[in-house]
Amino acid sequence: MGFARSVQLVPSRPNPDPTAILTPLQYNISYQLVDRETTPRDRNWGITLSWALPLLEGLLPPDLVSRLQACQPDTSLSVESAGEQGVLIRDGATGDTKIRVLYPDGVRRMQIQKTKRVLSSGLNLQYGKKLVDLTYDNRGQVTAHFADGTAETGNVVVGADGGASQVRRCLLGEEAAAQQVLPYAFMNFPFRLPADKARWLDSVMNPSVDVAPHPKSMYMGLFLLDKPDLERPETWVFYVLVTWPIACREDEENSENRLERLRAHIDGWADPYKSVVEWLADDIAIGADQLRIWHPVPWENREGRVTLAGDAAHSMTFHRGQGGNLAIKDADEFVKRMVDVKEGKLSLKDAMDAYDKGVVARGEEVEISRLQAAAFHDYENFDNSPVFKMGIKPAGN
Repeated sequence: MGFARSVQLVPSRPNPDPTAILTPLQYNISYQLVDRETTPRDRNWGITLSWALPLLEGLLPPDLVSRLQACQPDTSLSVESAGEQGVLIRDGATGDTKIRVLYPDGVRRMQIQKTKRVLSSGLNLQYGKKLVDLTYDNRGQVTAHFADGTAETGNVVVGADGGASQVRRCLLGEEAAAQQVLPYAFMNFPFRLPADKARWLDSVMNPSVDVAPHPKSMYMGLFLLDKPDLERPETWVFYVLVTWPIACREDEENSENRLERLRAHIDGWADPYKSVVEWLADDIAIGADQLRIWHPVPWENREGRVTLAGDAAHSMTFHRGQGGNLAIKDADEFVKRMVDVKEGKLSLKDAMDAYDKGVVARGEEVEISRLQAAAFHDYENFDNSPVFKMGIKPAGN
């Protein structure tokens, strides 16, 4: 979550969206960033930036643009090569390519932990700030109150605090702000392999996105998470995303025998997916998880003093790869509106009304991505899904 003080930004989730750490960098806007966690969590994942990559580069000063390569899972992969190889969707039963979505302008896969370390360098960021309330005074200011008894006051609060956003709860109330849980079993976890197997997997999988639907109404994706030592494949970290419709009590209760349930579903899958699941260590940690979304609805921004961005504004599934791109688009639009206010072109109220209208409109992707999620579990009709019609371009293009 963050505050713009003089035009405040306040990430109150454990891993704030990139939106939360971009705004103050180049525009001389006084700000304060806060994070709910006292120390960063060890959870990690990746996002694929395609159409929003130029927007990110435009938001950053040149020295940080030059460091974006260090944010990648594979720091040796060029943006151009990743774009040429695109996003690969296979037939899970045969391993054959169903569609390769190319993005010739370039694709950059970003690892969240690396990205936070790079982009937060030099920023004014406070940890251990769990938001409990927002209050508004008659001088046009907003105050965020935290569980530790402290508070921060500014002109604008931006809730970039994730899908379970506390800022959204403050704006809309618990019921309207609650996420919808989709009816799928969901597993999401990292893994390592012995050197020979890791090298083989790296050689056969797409370097950015390698996913597949299967006739058993399943989705599976394989992704690279990190190559800490390019010369030692046994250090490389990959991760799996897998979903299937909830079909039994164990799925409903998300019982702890997750690897057992996953292996029970892998029969009939082709490589590389089948071998990966078979090679997983028997004691691998697979945490409880859910697929949750939130369709944005218009909110009262309190005379332009509070808004949302990223997953807080439009949380969606990963099945079309749009969440990270939309978070960057939100950041870009917010910066433009704050510059308009700073230069006297718009009042704060008018600027935030315009920003909010765009955020809600971009939220149509929540439903498109939900439909894409459903399509990954409908093998026979998959070729009619949004990714076949739209690729990974933004809605409206």
